[in-house]
Amino acid sequence: MNGFIATGLAMLIAMVMTACVSAGDKRADLRAIFHDQIAHCYALPKSAIGADATVIEVRLNLDGSLAQAPKVLQGIANSAQAKAALAAVKRCAPFHIPAGLVPRYVQWRVMVITFNTGMMSLSTGVFRGGGERPATQA
Repeated sequence: MNGFIATGLAMLIAMVMTACVSAGDKRADLRAIFHDQIAHCYALPKSAIGADATVIEVRLNLDGSLAQAPKVLQGIANSAQAKAALAAVKRCAPFHIPAGLVPRYVQWRVMVITFNTGMMSLSTGVFRGGGERPATQA
């Protein structure tokens, strides 16, 4: 597929997400919603396989649009996997926000997402909200 790995990626993504979310996790639904959307937009370059994980921060407005450009928190910003991760988030925006999630904006307005290309997987990591304020208010 022109330098991109797609076979089995969706299955690996689902398995990693299942392992990361416990039954008592109140944010499990958030992870699933955003993970599914990002997974459809993510194309893993062959050159990124085996590389260290890339961690990005995504800040969203209430309507699911990007409050600011996503940024790399961990990893090499100009690496193939970082570029693919940033492109996936930008490609997916604006995110579809179910009506039931709107009142929980504080829980999903800032997300830290880990793209683990060494295992050919994408896992949605920590969701931060709490006392943080997005850089741009919606």
